[in-house]
Amino acid sequence: MRIGIISICLLPFSLFAQDIVTTLTGQPLVSGSSNGPTASALFNDPAAIVADAAGNLFIADSQNHVIRKIGTNGLVSTFAGQAGMPGSGGGSGSQAQFDTPSGIAVAHNGDFYVSDTGNHMVRRITSAGVVSPIAGLAGQSGFTNGLRTAARFNSPLGITVAGEGTIFVADSGNHLIRAIAPDGNVTSVAGRAENWGSQDGAGDSARFNGPVGMALDAQGDLFVSDSNNHTIRKITRTGIVTTWAGMPGVDGFTNGDRLQARFSKPAELAFDKHGNLFVADSFNHLIRKISRDGKVSTVTGVAGIDGSADGSNGQARLFNPYGLAICPDGSLVVTDAYNELVRMVLVPFNVALNVSPGNVSVSWDSLRGRRYQLQYQNDLGFGSWVDLGLPVTATNLITSVSDDAESAGGRIYRAIVVP
Repeated sequence: MRIGIISICLLPFSLFAQDIVTTLTGQPLVSGSSNGPTASALFNDPAAIVADAAGNLFIADSQNHVIRKIGTNGLVSTFAGQAGMPGSGGGSGSQAQFDTPSGIAVAHNGDFYVSDTGNHMVRRITSAGVVSPIAGLAGQSGFTNGLRTAARFNSPLGITVAGEGTIFVADSGNHLIRAIAPDGNVTSVAGRAENWGSQDGAGDSARFNGPVGMALDAQGDLFVSDSNNHTIRKITRTGIVTTWAGMPGVDGFTNGDRLQARFSKPAELAFDKHGNLFVADSFNHLIRKISRDGKVSTVTGVAGIDGSADGSNGQARLFNPYGLAICPDGSLVVTDAYNELVRMVLVPFNVALNVSPGNVSVSWDSLRGRRYQLQYQNDLGFGSWVDLGLPVTATNLITSVSDDAESAGGRIYRAIVVP
């Protein structure tokens, strides 16, 4: 029985963490639109993905022109749209039509918002599957601010929804970040229509180049993957744009401090509950993480090498990953677009020590429902790992286990995932 070692944190030094990647659904390099059990379902360039409060996954299956659902029961179904039938019709479920939907977000009330890219519009899907327009006019590209159908977009991609209901859209063809207020009024947040560039600044003095992914942090600041600039940008609530990670116009692969890091055509973004920002670094075939202290690391994949292999400890391969979703239990799901797959990624985590009089507490980032075994060694590399107590099932996103301070001494700890 195989046990995956996820992360080891040592006192006073650390080892490299491990990742685990498994395929949730789809067949490598096989496109299609089949529904049913995850083992037999097929996709066609799956783009953005989002999880609802119950843990169901919803995917903008772009080249099938539909929104798909992966239920917690393990079944894949078509939530809205007609597979292989691009169009702009509204209605319920299969009566509706989309044209290359690429972005999807879920609001607190359970409604979904979709960037209907080929139709140059933003649409809403209720939790019951009823599709209606929010902003833009089907088949009409351009740039106009205004109320609902009076507004114009040009190939909108990423989309996210703030708590109070404002919808933010990466209007990629216009090189703009737009906002749709709860009353349907569309305004420009940052950038200037049809003027691409990489300048930082306030409002329309800033420039973007083909923005794709978007994510809001806990403070309400907006993060954007500025794909053609190979950077991650930050927009404050007051509209100030700065380059958060990467160097404008310079693609490549480098980990480390965020401004020294390099990316290649980053796509969708997602924040976890701990404030870490995950990046689908699409042309590098990687998933990257920007920690709360601004350090960029590779979660899984090998830079510049595509493939579809599952595995752990750097064995997994990706092929142009695009969408990211954080599930309620804290797990990370990836749409591996060119592989036509949806993948599950168990992210390496850190183990931290908190020493207080009479007690040592060992804590780590966890996934709800996963079982972990805390282990220790007295000297790294000598002797076997010893279980500390019984396995624990995580009920929160951080799990802690205590060790007797007198026994702990100079112990080295690790947490492993067990079946």
